[in-house]
Amino acid sequence: MRGNIPIPEIPHGEDLWLMLLVTSVKSRRTQQGRVFYDALARNATGTIALKIWDEVRATQGELKPGLWGVTGKLEMFQDRLQFLVAEYRPITLEQYLEQQQVEPHLPRAFTLDIETLTLPEFRERVGPQLERRLRLGSMRLDQQQRYLEDIAAEEERCYELGSLSATSGRILSIAVHVGPVPGLEFGGIEQRESEYVFGIDEEGFEQGERRALVDFLELMKGFDSESDELVGHNIIGFDLPYIFQRCLVHGMQVRPFVNLGDFNVRGVFDTMHRWWLGAKRNVSLDDLAWALGIESSKTAEVEGSKVFDLYQANKLEVIREYNLNDVRLTRKIYERIVASFGR
Repeated sequence: MRGNIPIPEIPHGEDLWLMLLVTSVKSRRTQQGRVFYDALARNATGTIALKIWDEVRATQGELKPGLWGVTGKLEMFQDRLQFLVAEYRPITLEQYLEQQQVEPHLPRAFTLDIETLTLPEFRERVGPQLERRLRLGSMRLDQQQRYLEDIAAEEERCYELGSLSATSGRILSIAVHVGPVPGLEFGGIEQRESEYVFGIDEEGFEQGERRALVDFLELMKGFDSESDELVGHNIIGFDLPYIFQRCLVHGMQVRPFVNLGDFNVRGVFDTMHRWWLGAKRNVSLDDLAWALGIESSKTAEVEGSKVFDLYQANKLEVIREYNLNDVRLTRKIYERIVASFGR
């Protein structure tokens, strides 16, 4: 029996053996009620879907994420290629390295958070926009009261809120923590962790939005939505759209690596949505941290609403650390949710 063939070159219908890192296993049923298991696996040559019938699992034992040697053959089912597994057994890291020559590419969690600022030129738009809303009667009553009491103060408030939209704001920094996906154990394989900040360097100097976006996208080149996860708090409603909207503003050619139109966005773990069991409701990161007994990233000196003032005071190193602390906090909440609710 042939084996160790690069995944893209596997022929149809031939019995083969492969050495793989299995990253996920899910139980399914056919329309007739027959149980099978869908698994996703990869090695140095690519990614492949595995299918294991329950009868095979009954004789071979449980298949879970880890290093495995499998035998079977490639087939097409409903226009989808899958490797129909006949046998499998656990293998060691040494056995995998002997065949693949490189360490297995483990699933990673990319936890991210962005800090944003209002574009200076947006200030010229605020006054006319507020006047128009008042004239058309579309201004909320509470805002109307603030506006009539102090026009300049309300204009300034609205200007600072411009940072929350990619049409009137820009990205100052993007902080990312890269680490293991909680709930997946790969015995004997070291899983490294690292942190990055794009937009503000370690000395506290600003690098510019376009460079921050370019460097972030370079880091994300290896992201695989089938096995990796993008993690954040309200990442679906804010951070991810904002990042790609600003790429569009800069005329950058980039294909978004997730589809936010999906009901359950593949490859994304939004801690706000998971807190609500998938419902599209809100909870602040600070409130969630308090509820879970985790120390907040906010301090008396810095929180999201103070980023503009800190930027004006040229305290970019403080903003950078706050951005990182938000990511570290989100990572802790992510781990807590997975430990309680599972994957």
